[in-house]
This record gives sequence, C-alpha cells and structure tokens, in this order.
Amino acid sequence: MADIVPASLYDRLPDRVRRTILAQQSASEVLIGWVQLAVVGLFGALYLIAPKTFSADAAFAPVPWVLGVYLGFTLIRLGLAYRGWVPDWMLYASVVIDMALLFVLIWSFHLQYMQPPAFYLKAPTLLYVFIFIALRALRFEVRFVVLAGVCAALGWTALVAYALLQTGGMDVVTRDFVHYLTDNRVLIGAEIDKIVSILTVTAILAVAIARARALLERSVAEGAAAQELSRFFSPEIAARITEAEDQVRIGEGQVRDAAVLFTDIRGFTGFANAVAPDALMATLADYQARMVPLIQAQGGTIDKFMGDGIMATFGVATPNDSYAADALCALGEVMAEARPWSI
Repeated sequence: MADIVPASLYDRLPDRVRRTILAQQSASEVLIGWVQLAVVGLFGALYLIAPKTFSADAAFAPVPWVLGVYLGFTLIRLGLAYRGWVPDWMLYASVVIDMALLFVLIWSFHLQYMQPPAFYLKAPTLLYVFIFIALRALRFEVRFVVLAGVCAALGWTALVAYALLQTGGMDVVTRDFVHYLTDNRVLIGAEIDKIVSILTVTAILAVAIARARALLERSVAEGAAAQELSRFFSPEIAARITEAEDQVRIGEGQVRDAAVLFTDIRGFTGFANAVAPDALMATLADYQARMVPLIQAQGGTIDKFMGDGIMATFGVATPNDSYAADALCALGEVMAEARPWSI
C-alpha cells in the first residue's frame, strides 16, 4: 500500500482500522467478480443472438472457447472472494489472464475470418480493454490498474509486431488513412494512438484512485475515531466533534443557555449494601434502560452515569429555545416510569 498513500500515514493507522480497510477490499473483490460474470454473460448473449459474419466453413470459432475459459476462471475467483481468500498472486494473475484472453481472442480473428494478421488490428473488440482496466479501479489499488494498463499496452504492441512480421514487414505499412481502413494495411500512427490512449486512461485512473484511496483511509480512520468518542461522550456530542467544520481545540468553549437534569435512586446506598453484586448490576441496568430512552425522547443528552445517578443536559448538544420545558417534560416522564418500577 506504500504506492498509494505515504507509508507514515498508513503506519499510523491502528490494526482495527486496517482490518476495516481490508474488509472493504474483500467486498470490492466480490463486486469485481460479479461485474466480470455480467461481462461474460453479456458477451455470451451477444454472440448467441448476433448474426455470424464469418464463413460457415471457418475451421476455428474462438469466441466460445475464450468465453468458456473466462467464465470458469471468473467463477473460481468469485468463490474465493466470498471465502475472503484472494491472495495477491491471484489478483496479479487475474489481471494478466483477463488481458491475455482478450488479446488471444482478437488475434484469432484473422484465423476465423481467413484474413492476414493485419485484419485484426481494426477489430472494435480492443475497446473492451478499457472495461478490464476500469474493473481494477473498484479495488482502490493503483498497482492493479497500472498492471492492467501496462499489460494492455504490451499486448497490443505484440499484436502490431506480429501483424507486421507475418504480413510482409514494412511493405504492409501505409500512410493513406483511406487505404488503411479499406484494406489489410497497417497505419503506424493509428496503432500508436491506441497505445497512447490505453496508457493515458491508465495514468488518469491511477492518479484518481491514489487520491480516492487516501481519502478512503482517512475517512475510515475518522469513522473509527468517532466510534471511540461515542464510548466516552454521548452520540450527539461525538457527532458535533467529528462533524465540526473547524478543528476542536483544547480550552475552547461556548456560552449557552441550557438545563441540566440529575436523577438517582433514593436509598441506593443501603440497597447496594444489602444485595449481591449481580443483582445490583441487574437493577442498575434495568433502571438505565428505562430512564435513558425517556430522557432522550425529550431531546436530552446523557452526559454521564454516576453510580445510580444519571446526568443529562438539554440545549447543549443541539441548541433550542425549549430546553427548560424539555427538561421538565423528561422529569415528568421519568417520575411516571419510576413509580411502578420502584414497587
């Protein structure tokens, strides 16, 4: 991950935050698997319903074979993703296999249609390269996007070189664009444009993912910090701290009109001395479970628990003009609930 965010930033993340990021990546692998499965299904459906333009005498029909191999590999990868076990070597292999199968399919077109190798250089199937590159963006890791782009550029370069070597070398090269489109000729500038487009899209995606990954890690870390704050502050106070537009600084405060409500259990000290500890804790838990929702329903914020006491504030976390009336309403609700509970 050092290629995505500064090592110092990632090293400062606690293990639980790293585990959260890994969980997000595992979910991304499942999503990638399903998208790949949908792509295979789309390709297969188009192949079945589209009219065949090659001769019925063609000895080789590569599309079903390539789709079958890709379908099998995708199902294996999806099953491993659901089990949470997709090692790095398999991710790298997946990128290479995706591109290899696509370029083998493109290469085979000249055999299927019984044309010179330069014929396949005009195949629109090359556009699917960008789908495979974009798929790697779902994992939010630059290395896989870059690998996909590099494999695509090298693959197309190899196909161009093969076409030149097998079709008469430089004799098949033309500078006439019309001649290039209407005959099995190679226009070097057009092939360079394709390679440059692949590398440019890869670079743009890599930069975007690097920035998005840094934001992802920061948001996960801040989310974990907000959960930690909720252990020591009420959810309302924790939300105000984490959602504040300006950083909260030590010593800063605000003057605000508010009401404070204290409740406790009459005779609790004697009761605590007379009952077993587990019975005491069960009583406190029942008491808090009854009173806290009533206080919160009136807009109160639980500040702290003090043994059998509950301290709540009104108009502090969320300023309002009815804080005193809200506190009195909460007091009435608490007293009404306390009567049958204390019997």
